[in-house]
Amino acid sequence: MKQSISIDLPWPPRVLSPNARPHVLLKARVFKETRLATRIITKNRLREAGLEGIEPKGDGLLNLQLVLTPPINRHRDEDNMIANCKAIFDGIAEAVKVNDHFFHFREQVWNKAKSPGKLQVIIDWEDSNEG
Repeated sequence: MKQSISIDLPWPPRVLSPNARPHVLLKARVFKETRLATRIITKNRLREAGLEGIEPKGDGLLNLQLVLTPPINRHRDEDNMIANCKAIFDGIAEAVKVNDHFFHFREQVWNKAKSPGKLQVIIDWEDSNEG
């Protein structure tokens, strides 16, 4: 049976962008804070949905789709957005107890800009508990 969960997150910090050039210690601190916050938000969302964890079936892939509402109207690259969200993906992987190499990215959905910006991650998978 196909399962799905949606996680609403704040827009990723600019410091995490591959095009940003922050001090290495600043970037490390923001990365760690973002990963931890995402892990907590994801665990809470799983609990709300009545899921203790995600147990994908077969190949074990988790499909992730990003629904992006940027804070300002600016051209952005899809590949840079994925790189910008590495701390977020690590936090999700920690929360669901799955290695992030099992993530498969679906096409991104871009909404019109609206401050302060929002990132929605939709995860779907085939449940291993079903035959």
